[in-house]
Amino acid sequence: MEDRAPDISSSLSQQSLSQQSISQQSVSSRQREGRGAWVLTAYGVSGLAVIALLAYFFSDFIAH
Repeated sequence: MEDRAPDISSSLSQQSLSQQSISQQSVSSRQREGRGAWVLTAYGVSGLAVIALLAYFFSDFIAH
């Protein structure tokens, strides 16, 4: 009995159920993104702007 192949249909149905639960969890986690995600995005954009500004002034300083 132990050397028999596993039932493929039951394993496929379990995989599809687990994939559905994972996709539902990712959708619900995306819906629950609150203010924190926007704050981190704003910090990221601000940080990139500051780096770009510093790079501009540094290149201007080197050029003169």
